[in-house]
Amino acid sequence: MSSSLPARRRRHGPLHFAAVALAALLSAFTAVGSRGETLQYHLTPVAFRDLPGFSEDRLDEALKVFARTCDRPVRSEKLIQGFSPAAQAKVCALARKGEGASDPRAFFTRHFRTYLVAVDSTADAFFTGYFQPEIPGSLVRTKAFATPAYGLPPDLVTLSRQQKVGAFADLTAARKGPDGALTPYPDRGAIEDGALEKLPGVKTQVFLRDNVDLFLAQVQGSARVRLQDGRVLRLSFAGRNGQPYTALARVLVQRGVATPAEMTMRRLTDWIREHGVARGEAGDDLLRLNRSFVFFDARLDTRPDEQPEGGSGVALTPLRSIAIDSRIWPYGLPFFIDARMPWRSAESEPFQRVMIAQDTGSAIVGPARADVYFGLGDTPGARASEIRHHGRFYLLLPID
Repeated sequence: MSSSLPARRRRHGPLHFAAVALAALLSAFTAVGSRGETLQYHLTPVAFRDLPGFSEDRLDEALKVFARTCDRPVRSEKLIQGFSPAAQAKVCALARKGEGASDPRAFFTRHFRTYLVAVDSTADAFFTGYFQPEIPGSLVRTKAFATPAYGLPPDLVTLSRQQKVGAFADLTAARKGPDGALTPYPDRGAIEDGALEKLPGVKTQVFLRDNVDLFLAQVQGSARVRLQDGRVLRLSFAGRNGQPYTALARVLVQRGVATPAEMTMRRLTDWIREHGVARGEAGDDLLRLNRSFVFFDARLDTRPDEQPEGGSGVALTPLRSIAIDSRIWPYGLPFFIDARMPWRSAESEPFQRVMIAQDTGSAIVGPARADVYFGLGDTPGARASEIRHHGRFYLLLPID
């Protein structure tokens, strides 16, 4: 799906920036960081010919994914400047009419401008991988399946930027009481201790084996739950409690359990189970350090082999779909990733591809951050769990 050929500089299409465009070399914007701090991010114009590996990418694949996602609604709280919904709608209509089918490279170079994304003057982006795991579950609580995966609570509201002050400075959501008053939403520990058990309107979508399986589904943002009668229930991201996200793998690395290169998702979940998931045990204590808690939509799957839907409502495509921080970037925008990672085997090789923003996740925070979707099941999961790599992240904005 992507080339492992060395990057070459070639001239593609009409987008060779004029002096007036280059005069505005660095455009500065602001974004909210993982702990609510303000980050400066910059968009530097880059010619398509300077994108490493762009000339070798299978852009027909990327164009098909773009056409399926480009009409996703844009939230009003977007922090990005320079994005024109009208331009997006125009290029979306052209893609859906089939323009670019014979020459997808010309389609992208004709209708988009490319920008390197840099945070605080550093053009370093961080990429991870995710997949949709399959885990066992039950629609009724049993001794073997006693951990609830909840639907979105009715009293959970998203906070606006103006509301993120005081006790809410580090939060993205809160609980709204009957009188309209806002309070911080219960964190993971409180929810695991039963804070939502008797809350009116909260639906338990399914019961899982333990809080490790729940955590795995929450980190991935979705899961295939194999029920005891063989049916498949799909869980998809519905929202989160707004509490800060803590990377538990980083905690174990800081404790000396493993090096960053050794710390995979499997290593993390094995450590948690080995150290106990009951209340007061070390594994459970570690999980509670991550106060963020994800809620799910659920539906029985009549086509269990199909890819899951992302937060955009569109089915994900392995190695073409990315999860981004949807508070900053609109769904449906193309990006270009330039990195080296072990995406096809255990050996690192160039990953230079146009990707489409189709999803979001609790850990995907900030402008220079993306999660690459690898697919369904254990084999994609093994590859995805190895991805914790740095590179460069480029934004493709439609021309107005």
